[in-house]
Amino acid sequence: MKRLHGPAPTGAGRGWFILAGLAAGLLLATATAHEAYAQDAQDRQPFELVGTVQDAGGRPLVGAFVAQGDSKWGSLTSETGRFVLPNVTPGPVSLTVELIGYETRTWTGIVAPGEALKITLEAQPILLEGLNVVTDRFESRRRATATTVRAYDRRALVTSPQDNALDFLTARAGITRTQCRGEWSTTCLWVRGRITQPSVWVDEAPVVGGMEYLSVIPPHELYLVEVYASGRHIRAYTNHFMERAAKTRLRPMAFVF
Repeated sequence: MKRLHGPAPTGAGRGWFILAGLAAGLLLATATAHEAYAQDAQDRQPFELVGTVQDAGGRPLVGAFVAQGDSKWGSLTSETGRFVLPNVTPGPVSLTVELIGYETRTWTGIVAPGEALKITLEAQPILLEGLNVVTDRFESRRRATATTVRAYDRRALVTSPQDNALDFLTARAGITRTQCRGEWSTTCLWVRGRITQPSVWVDEAPVVGGMEYLSVIPPHELYLVEVYASGRHIRAYTNHFMERAAKTRLRPMAFVF
């Protein structure tokens, strides 16, 4: 059986044959590059990074702040130690994890959708002991006060759905707000049928416009809030203050109504 074939291209015909081959190769390379780019773009789609923060014993830590790098935006861990960071790009990432009483940690690694991180923080035993001492002293002062007192600790504050401390107290302490022309604030409370302007102390110091302060500070930035006499006197303590107080073993000032 004879094999049929045409004459080999010569001259201009050979040039067109080479150009056609180069064009086909270029189209194939372009298609391959486009497919690779599309796959890479799909692999780089932002996702929700989920993880948990725990102590050295594996117990979940509540209220730890987790953020990418040194960003001021992040996630607070829930009662189960869980955090969620939106819009994280797959690949290398650096996370900063902070919690009062624990060493701040920078976690670095490779992340991808579907993976759950588990980050462990090392405790600062002396600081944690100091926090316990100070909070016990605050509790002793509350017990010695001849009036009703409601106290809300850090766990209650960091897991609150409210945007600010005043909304938190309205929901949790049952206080009723009303507008007024007070000496220090335009926000007052109804206490036993009367309009009352509360005195607000922050970090053991009186604050002018204290109700406005409570209306802008997020609950998670506070470590402890005390409500005396149905709201006539409110005391709030920031995390930074409590950290300093723990180091010095602060003895809170006694006061009477």
